[in-house]
Amino acid sequence: MDEFALIDAIVAALGGAAAGDGIVLGPGDDGAIATVPADCELVSSIDTFVVGVHFPAGAPGEHVGHRVLGASVSDLAAMGATPLHALVAVTLERDRERWVLDLARGLASAARACGIAIVGGNLARGPLDITVSVHGIAPRGSALRRSGARVGDRIFVSGNIGAAGAALAELGSAPPPIATLAKARPGDACYDLARYYLPQPQIRLGIALRGIASAAIDVSDGLVADLGHVCRASRVGARIDLERVPLAPGAVLEQAVAAGDDYELLFTAPHGAERLLAGFDVTEIGEVVAGSSVALLRGGRPTDIAAAGFRHFD
Repeated sequence: MDEFALIDAIVAALGGAAAGDGIVLGPGDDGAIATVPADCELVSSIDTFVVGVHFPAGAPGEHVGHRVLGASVSDLAAMGATPLHALVAVTLERDRERWVLDLARGLASAARACGIAIVGGNLARGPLDITVSVHGIAPRGSALRRSGARVGDRIFVSGNIGAAGAALAELGSAPPPIATLAKARPGDACYDLARYYLPQPQIRLGIALRGIASAAIDVSDGLVADLGHVCRASRVGARIDLERVPLAPGAVLEQAVAAGDDYELLFTAPHGAERLLAGFDVTEIGEVVAGSSVALLRGGRPTDIAAAGFRHFD
């Protein structure tokens, strides 16, 4: 089918995910229109996902749609923003029309789960990659940043860490259907692949952290690498007790601290802040200290475990 017929088919595949609260105009015009409450600020983020780097070349379109939107919305969660709308641009190789319709269905399913509307985008012929721009809102002055950590703050992480890293060894084979992955629980054989393909942005926790966390980031590049981003922005150091890091079932410590793609929230807050977060699964794993480096401790002693995390330009 030609470009415009394919775009119409993509919009049809998105269905109700192309509309939502605050959306005045969705796909089909030169631009989308959305309203933002007067007492809120707009929070925006953009990510490009490259085949062979951010998802396997043979991954089904539906799985990729879930993955790229969930990973993108996680940036809004890390800033305490309520998701509003997203734009998706795809460059597509020939004979990929059916795949991109599956991608749209995955995007739509993930959008409904995240409470975000997909209001437009772009389609072009070229090597496969996907760019997702997400936008959310937060009450004025309340958005979380990386730059507020203070010496003496405790370091927390949500959920468990390392499952997506454990999945990397399995990405060469066809993944289970989305319906199977969606039902996976810790300990199930496909739990690690579920965490990789179906990221769960911690939106509710991010919103709850407004006024509590001094700094926050999502775990995308790796626990230690992402904590390093916070330390650089805040001009502080950190100590992590590796024995307190909540490992995902089947993951090893190296995957938990270095592999990334968990999309849990890593945040700093004053001692005792966890008491204000009843109902959320958060674990204290360390402390903010003076300095500029992240020290990893095992049994109270420094360790040289490999924890560089992901970098595009190494």
